Amino acid sequence: MKIYYHISTNPNCNWEIGDEIEFGLEDNYMWKSFLEKGDFIELDKQKFTSYNIVSNALGFYMRKHPIPIPMKTYHFNILYTLKEAAESLRNVMLINRELAFESIRREFYPELPSRNRCIWLIPDNEQSLNFWRNLFEAKNQRIFKVTADGRIHRASQECLIVETDSLNNIYSMGHKYWKGENTGGIGDEILFVGKMKILEEIKPI
Repeated sequence: MKIYYHISTNPNCNWEIGDEIEFGLEDNYMWKSFLEKGDFIELDKQKFTSYNIVSNALGFYMRKHPIPIPMKTYHFNILYTLKEAAESLRNVMLINRELAFESIRREFYPELPSRNRCIWLIPDNEQSLNFWRNLFEAKNQRIFKVTADGRIHRASQECLIVETDSLNNIYSMGHKYWKGENTGGIGDEILFVGKMKILEEIKPI
């Protein structure tokens, strides 16, 4: 069995050395977060969708209509509103990408691990580990050295770049991803389903 690394950002991760964990039997942490999470802004302890707030704020900025009563406590800072809109748009694009990639996998590459149920591994390479370590929030990082016995798929992280692109181009990138094109770089990711064993926890730098 080959050795890999895994970076967990799940705040509830309780893995210990020697643990063996099975993946592929249920939705993973990432997909569960997409299923459960929407984009909301809280005003006076009430939750409103980001689209509702941002679109009404835009109307106010353009002097098209007065402030809606529930938005009296909103900050009405144009830069903050732009930030809220960009964050919400990114989340929608991520969900669209995952839906498109999974649809492609099921139809054309059903033998490969699903991104909805896999765990992501990193090749046993210090440059690859540092590349991925720098992409994640440091506060929740736990880094494990592991062995993996099961199905893997190696793909280029470049195929995952999120843009407001056409559906045709998203599908084109999806096929490149599942075909494993342009792999071999330090930014490759490995999808894995099967049994993973924790060998060691790497202390943060």
